[in-house]
Amino acid sequence: MKTISFEKLYNTEFYISEPMVKPQYWAARGNVFNALGKPKISHTLLWFKNCAGTVTLPTGEALEVPHNALIYTAKGIEYAIRFQDTNRDREDTVVIHFQMTDKTGEDITPTPRPVVCLKSVDAATALLLDMLAEECKKNVVCIPEVAAGIYKMLAEICQKQKRRTTKNKFARIRRGIELLEGDNDLSIGEIAAECGVSECYFRRLFHQYSGESPMHFRQHHRIERAKQLLLSDEHYTVGEVAAELHFLDIYHFSKTFKKFCGMSPNNFLQSEGEESN
Repeated sequence: MKTISFEKLYNTEFYISEPMVKPQYWAARGNVFNALGKPKISHTLLWFKNCAGTVTLPTGEALEVPHNALIYTAKGIEYAIRFQDTNRDREDTVVIHFQMTDKTGEDITPTPRPVVCLKSVDAATALLLDMLAEECKKNVVCIPEVAAGIYKMLAEICQKQKRRTTKNKFARIRRGIELLEGDNDLSIGEIAAECGVSECYFRRLFHQYSGESPMHFRQHHRIERAKQLLLSDEHYTVGEVAAELHFLDIYHFSKTFKKFCGMSPNNFLQSEGEESN
């Protein structure tokens, strides 16, 4: 299974399938869930809605989970959970099971270890979790709606992790990251100057952050934006997209687009049109 961190998952195309959400009651089950010796067959998001708990790995390492926290556990791992402060008169946790793959169909995980994704679930996310659980109780479940809810929660987790990482280790180049994600023509040297660091230092630290050079990151970001514009209801021409995203000319845009997508913008439009038909 390939590991793609939450902060890198933020900019990655991935797919959710086989989603299922349900409330759980642990007081009547001895307050214990045991998957030791039984590797999980799906990825899991677990909301400790009305209880706390301790997640224990086969190594004996333990993760303490407070009330109202949301944890993630990867497909294929083994663990046990002992729940605390449960109540027979209310649901203790809400679990989400799903499969997660990249665009080639390979299984991916943000981390092979159980982690607390959200230390405290806010009201909007709690409402979404309860809504998804209710949807999955129906005889006919709207799978796209459930999958969309999972995408939304994963996006929130990725955004929080990305901001946390940028705030700490990459605080000095945070402004540069924002500029590269934006729409401007500043050179890498000018962006480094905005951060108050040398261009060489900026390039080195940015590569640690993204795994890409600043220019490759910018071009990749622009091409993803170009695909959105080409497929939008505004019916942009290839020339208009090139100008909108500050490419030198149509030739430069087409060459860059083919480098990242393996086809020209016109062929991309044609292939998307055939798929929609």
